[in-house]
Order: sequence, then C-alpha cells, then structure tokens
Amino acid sequence: MRAMLAMVLLLLAAPPMSPADFAEAQPKGPAEFLAAWQAFAKVVKSPAAPSPDARQQARIAAIPHMEAAVEADDANPDYRAALAHIYLSAGKYAEGKDAANRAIDRDRRRPSFYLLRGQAEAALAHMDPETARDRIGPALRAFDDAARLDPSNSLPLLQAASVAIDAGRTDLAEPTVKRALQRPGFRFYRLPVPDGLDSDQTTSLHMWQYIQLGQWAELVARCQNVERTWLKLGEQKLEEEDFEGAETYFREALGIARRTGSAEPNVFIGVNFGMDMLEDAYVRLLRLAEKRENGEAERWRGELGVLQIGRQELRGALQQYLKRLEEDPPRSVDDLLHFEAECVRRTLLGIGLAPAEEMEPAKRDEGGAPPSQ
Repeated sequence: MRAMLAMVLLLLAAPPMSPADFAEAQPKGPAEFLAAWQAFAKVVKSPAAPSPDARQQARIAAIPHMEAAVEADDANPDYRAALAHIYLSAGKYAEGKDAANRAIDRDRRRPSFYLLRGQAEAALAHMDPETARDRIGPALRAFDDAARLDPSNSLPLLQAASVAIDAGRTDLAEPTVKRALQRPGFRFYRLPVPDGLDSDQTTSLHMWQYIQLGQWAELVARCQNVERTWLKLGEQKLEEEDFEGAETYFREALGIARRTGSAEPNVFIGVNFGMDMLEDAYVRLLRLAEKRENGEAERWRGELGVLQIGRQELRGALQQYLKRLEEDPPRSVDDLLHFEAECVRRTLLGIGLAPAEEMEPAKRDEGGAPPSQ
C-alpha cells in the first residue's frame, strides 16, 4: 500500500506533459501511417479540382511519413504494402518493387501484395519499350501468384494479360484471358487505409474513396485494354470472313466486360466502365450477326437498347446516391460501400449483370487477412 501511495505521489509531482511530449509518447508507426495517407489524400480537401501536379506533390509528401511508419514497425506488412502503392503512384518503381517484395516476405498469403509486385515489375519492364517483350516475365509470374492465392478472382489474370498485350506478347495474353474467363468473379483489393483520415467523417470517407477508387480505376482501365485488344483481333477475323474466329474473340471480350461490370464491391466506377465495355462488345456481335445472317442481330440490338435504359438508370442512381450522402452521411466505410452497392444494384439487374453477392461466392479475405485489406 505504501509503495502504491509513493508511486501516485511521484506521478503527481512530475511536471505535466507538453503537447510535443504527448505526441512523442504515442506509437510512432500508426501515427505516421495515418499521416502518410492524410498527406496522400489531402487534395480532396481542396475547393477546386486538384491538378495532376497537385496530386503528384501529395504523393511525394506522403512518402517520408510512410517510410517513418515502416521504420517504426518493420514487421508490419500493411505498412510495406502501403509504401509500395505510394511509391508506384509517385513513379518510383524500383522502390515500389522493393517495398512490395518486403511486404510479401512478411506475409506470403496476401494476393494484393503480389498484385503490387506485378505492377512494379510491369512498370520497370515498360520503361524501355524496345526490350519490354523480353522483360515482362517477372510481372506475369507475380500476377500468377496473386491468381493462385485467389482462385475465384479474374482480376489478377486480366492485369497480366494487359501487361503482355502492351509488351506485344498477345501470344502470352491469349491463354491468360481464357484462364480468367473460367473464373466466376472479379473482386477489387482494398489498400490498407485506416479510418479517421479527417476529423469530419464525411471528408474522411471522401479521402478514403479517393485513395481506393484511384487504384480501382487503374485496374479497370487495364481490363478495358484487354477487351479492346480482343475486339480488334475479332475485327481482323471478321474482315477475313473467319466468322467463328471473330465470334470467339467477341464473346471473350463480352465475358471480360461482364466481369468488370459486376466487380465486387459493386461501385459506380466498375459499373460505368463495364457498360462501356458491354456496348463495344454488343456492337461487334451485332455486326457479326448481320454478316452471318443467322438471326441473332435482333438479340444484340435488344441488348444495346437495354443498355441505353441502364445508362439512364445509372444516372438516376448516382443522383440518389449523392442526395443520400448529403442528407444522411454514412458512418463508416462499410456503410458507404453498402449504400453504393444498393444504388447500382437495380442497374446491374436491369442490364443482366448479377451483383457480385449473387455470383458464385468469392473469397472475402486474403488468407486470413481482414476483408478491408
């Protein structure tokens, strides 16, 4: 009892901690991790649309904070993965590759880490277009590792196909696309971004969206790259009057579009890209049907008509979404994603794309990692 009383008196006699002392006493890793993402997404708080230069400056500003987080807790794989993404966003591809490799060293079960490695290897290979076709092997192997760890998800394989196409290796893309189309779903990976990016909850959620949607838009654009290449190959077959060859490419392009449009989580960006891709595929299939005179032209005209109605529906859903966000802001990231999925669900059903939860179940996590990772 006397020892406890002496300790209390000693603490009471000590001078109060200054704000600087208090900040120093906090765990440095989480504080720097938060500061890095706050710096990365700071442009969201600008009253005007941020310029490309402002976005790049924000990425550069985030780097020392994330490096400090890694230094404070070198064993944390999320810190390494976040650093890899920020490096890649800033154009520091060699550093991004190293950070992704170190994240994998700390957790070999996470497909998103291998996706980062693949992105880094692809960027390094394409820095010299003359030799890219002979240097994409490490990128393709990294995407294949991600695909192996997430066997129901077509996303990693479509990324690999896009890299192969850009390197002039359509021969490598062909079997990869076929493998992707044998998978039932398409799931985005979330970057490890903490909650509470801003004291204002609405601003915090907008910052989270900015980070995640920036990554997802890039991934979807690569899928669109594959689809457009397949449509061009199909057009070549059509010109040669190889109707069966043209149909194969067009239908595979349609399969890519359908997976992209129904990506999980169901978000506007995935549905919008998917609808553009669907329209491109339907137009080619209509042209093929008219050439073959096999009676399928009416079907594809009907699909195009349904798609136009779907576009109107999606615009209305977006207005509903924005109004709801203003009137009843979501309280968490999960609430935000759930409401967005609700808003696009009717459009997905209307254009014949089952929402992700109605498809064959995909893995919700990455080898035991929380779904948010």
